[in-house]
Amino acid sequence: MLAFRAREMPITEKQALIGRVQTLRSSLQREPVSLVVSQALHQCERLEQAILQSHAEGLRFASFTLNRLMQQPGTNLGESSKSAARALKEGLDGAGVLA
Repeated sequence: MLAFRAREMPITEKQALIGRVQTLRSSLQREPVSLVVSQALHQCERLEQAILQSHAEGLRFASFTLNRLMQQPGTNLGESSKSAARALKEGLDGAGVLA
């Protein structure tokens, strides 16, 4: 199986992104249980692993899927989760993951 690696991020950049993923995960865990929340938590786990492994396809796919989940019409997430998702997206953009 082919695995495409992203550019090797400095450890500080990885730690910052993982911190943002963990902040989002914490916010999501305080949300009422729903399918969207469950799926978003799963994508947070996948994204964290992709960051740790510098797996380019995994990074793009998990971040794209997580972003889509958070923006689904009718998703009733609190402002804390929305804000954490925006911060994560900004961090991923800044790291060149979503470019």
